[in-house]
Amino acid sequence: MSTSIVAAPVAALPAFAVRLLRAAGFVSNFDRFCIAPMLVVLASRLGAPLHTVAVAASGYYLAYGLAQPVWGVASDRWGRVRVLRISLAGAVPAALASALAPSVPVLIGARVVAGGFFAAAIAVCLTYVGDTVPAAVRQRPLSALMSAFALGTATATLVAGLVAHWLSWRLVFALPGVLAAVLVVALRRLPEPPRERPGAVAPLRVVLCSRWQWYVMAVALLEGAVRSQ
Repeated sequence: MSTSIVAAPVAALPAFAVRLLRAAGFVSNFDRFCIAPMLVVLASRLGAPLHTVAVAASGYYLAYGLAQPVWGVASDRWGRVRVLRISLAGAVPAALASALAPSVPVLIGARVVAGGFFAAAIAVCLTYVGDTVPAAVRQRPLSALMSAFALGTATATLVAGLVAHWLSWRLVFALPGVLAAVLVVALRRLPEPPRERPGAVAPLRVVLCSRWQWYVMAVALLEGAVRSQ
């Protein structure tokens, strides 16, 4: 009679950790997509041409894309949770400055800075799951994260314009700043996953030597160009 050996189940990521990661991703995507529905309102309230106000969105997306490799290398070196908290802490004053901006130039500068800081959240959250959850049971936490990311995008698209029109566009920019400040404190509960500490050049060499990575970057560049129009 033959017997089979059943592997012991692998512990899943704690529920509170998934909630914190989902919240960070939600806030990041909300802040990234909230400005597009408000461009007309912003142009009207700030007394500037629409194409000038649109520079705030374009600058945000550019800073967001350029900062992601920087945050990725930083999280490899100094830790996922530490970098996530630092980035959210930097996003707080940038978001609040956006909410208090008295003119379009100030708004553009604040949005560029906000894009650079919020850029860390999505990548770090996904990498955290990759560091802590075995591939065999990774689908559920990744699905939870992706649903939160999509919810942040949808909420920004549906709510931002309405709030800006009926209440104030400043509230829309202030909300991610307040939530980011709460997360900076809450993320202290999240344990830092074990990781190797490669040199700064090694990950970039892997990316640049992969044809698929060049394809993904080309698609992302095209998507960013379309979104900025």
